[in-house]
Amino acid sequence: MNTNNVALQVDRITRIFSNGTGIRDLTFQANSQGVTAVIGPNGAGKTVLFTIIAGLASPDSGQVVSPPGTRTAYCPDVPEFESWLTAREVVENSALMSGARSSIAPREALRLCGLKKVEARRVADFSRGMLQRLGLASALVLDPDVLILDEPNSALDPIGRADIRAVLEEQRKHRCILLSSHLLSEVEHLADQVVVLNEGRLVSSGTTAQLLTRAASPTWNIRLTSALTTEQTRTSEEALRSRFPTAHIRFLTDAICRVQFPSFVQADTELPRLIAELPAPLLEVSLQDRDLDAAFARIIGGTRS
Repeated sequence: MNTNNVALQVDRITRIFSNGTGIRDLTFQANSQGVTAVIGPNGAGKTVLFTIIAGLASPDSGQVVSPPGTRTAYCPDVPEFESWLTAREVVENSALMSGARSSIAPREALRLCGLKKVEARRVADFSRGMLQRLGLASALVLDPDVLILDEPNSALDPIGRADIRAVLEEQRKHRCILLSSHLLSEVEHLADQVVVLNEGRLVSSGTTAQLLTRAASPTWNIRLTSALTTEQTRTSEEALRSRFPTAHIRFLTDAICRVQFPSFVQADTELPRLIAELPAPLLEVSLQDRDLDAAFARIIGGTRS
């Protein structure tokens, strides 16, 4: 593999437990800079995969390949620390035990994760969301090449999620970030690559943009700047259907027109022409169900049908 661009290669990893659950024949790679998200329903195998990549468990077969000297840090969903330690002591101990030189000092890691004001507070007094922030700070201070985050924002409020998103947006420039999350809107904002697991198998992967349109219907909602009269709506709908006979065209409201084409290829040429013939200026054009939640539902639904 090209070690200049790839931080790790998951090569046909399999780990099956006595009850038949686990992961089967997983293969993908993650780039050295950027965010690769692993998503899937509960029980899909995300945490099993992460513990293997982090070296905390061994696969039955397959391997994880990284360039020599790769440093990996793993932060679980609910990090656990000695309750009598302060936040600063936790992060300082993390740095000391690693023995690695880091570009991020302990107090800087605490600041980045929004814990500067509570660095002297004992961990016993921390909420679950604060523990997640502390887990990230303890991982960042190791200056890892690969940072693995299992549900890093599941216990955070909207402000907390925005804070951590900002941290990860900056850190993606310096390292490989591998994360899982059920908050797919966060994944959509952060991820460069997405790997979808279901029942222990890889069912889809690609860039975020590729997954957003995978199995999508070539259907757009066109919003106009001003409302049409009932007569304008009727005559416009008839004229458009005549000009574009293979498209399904319907005004949902007096200012929103829905258009469905037989294919994305046809839409590529005909949608701009159709928009130009609308009787009012354009405000917005949006692909229907174009978000990661909808794409995830399509992909998982397709594997179960």
